[in-house]
Amino acid sequence: MLVLLVLSGLAWYLFATFGTMEIKKPQKIEQPAIFEMPPGPEEVPGIDDFSHHVAHEQAAEPVGDKFDEQAHLQLMRQNASKYNYKQAYLHGARITGSLLADKELIAEWGKVLLEAGKPKDAVFVLQKIALEDTVKSDVSIDMAFAMFYSGNADGAIEFLDSKMQNNSDSDLLAAKASIIGNNPDAKRSAAADTIFLKCMKSGNVSPRANYWHGRYLMERGDYKNSKAYLEKAVKAKPNEPRYIARLGMAEFYLKQDSNAEALYKKALNTNPYDYNTWFNLGELYLSKANESIVREDILRKTKQALEAYSMTIKNDSLHAKAHYRIGHILNWNGQHKEAIKHLSIALENMSGNIPVMQQLSAAYIKVGDTARAIGYLDVILQIDPFNKVAAEEFNRIRGKR
Repeated sequence: MLVLLVLSGLAWYLFATFGTMEIKKPQKIEQPAIFEMPPGPEEVPGIDDFSHHVAHEQAAEPVGDKFDEQAHLQLMRQNASKYNYKQAYLHGARITGSLLADKELIAEWGKVLLEAGKPKDAVFVLQKIALEDTVKSDVSIDMAFAMFYSGNADGAIEFLDSKMQNNSDSDLLAAKASIIGNNPDAKRSAAADTIFLKCMKSGNVSPRANYWHGRYLMERGDYKNSKAYLEKAVKAKPNEPRYIARLGMAEFYLKQDSNAEALYKKALNTNPYDYNTWFNLGELYLSKANESIVREDILRKTKQALEAYSMTIKNDSLHAKAHYRIGHILNWNGQHKEAIKHLSIALENMSGNIPVMQQLSAAYIKVGDTARAIGYLDVILQIDPFNKVAAEEFNRIRGKR
């Protein structure tokens, strides 16, 4: 549940323009801003930080006479090595015939599909080699994650169990623990504790096993121990942005904002396409703005938050929470028409969300469209008949008509 925090201090206004967002020169706001205090970093559903939205790729260009499969393969690999999986997918999609004809390339293509947010496609591709007895652990783990993200958690666990019959790699067991740990049933997810303990005692703990364990502990609210395991993962692989960003989340939860900010920026320096980390950086700045009573600091941190949220939607155009945050900030900055654009996208992806509809209602009142404003308030009251804020605003508007 988000907590509303009223900023103390004098009235303030924003003063920034961001080309792609078309944020115009702001108007002065005659009252203190009210934002929802961010609850913490964005938690990606599932075990690993694979994209949880479907990648919004542009259509590939038509294949011309100079179509070069080897060039597309190299470009796929280059983009994947730079974490630009959306572009890697576009190149791979043009040479699927060649990719599916080679076992090593099947593994690469399956990984790209998984990271590009296409787990069902990844399952279809990886199953061509994942069932073999001699398949590498990495492929098995990718297959299990693809199954999990496709909604087949039980199948993923069964698949890993079958692989562990002839493979003693402890990472297979750690992957299983991660999947079990993400079960919405707390009693079932708690079973991961025992499995992780067994993995940690194996004497050969890999960086990703420490990462998975740290992530699991974070989701259980044990931020101190989560940080300890994530630090081990980062120490072993200091340039892995996924591990660095997750450690930043642990620092945020432990109220070490400076450390969290530095880690987020370090992760983004390596992987600038990670919209989750951009969003988390925005949440960090917004929380710092909420906590401040110094006008200049509020202005600076809110501007930084807006920049981070704009980078979020640049890399994931339908990131609903980022659109909501942007719309909320723009509303308070008097840019109601621009706010409506972002809030409408947010509502399309968070149907029935009351805070989004409240912001839309406030924006439509400001642009003179009382019918739409009342319409959103009416929907809110149907969902929550005891919403006092919506009821008072509804009666106030109706009373003026």
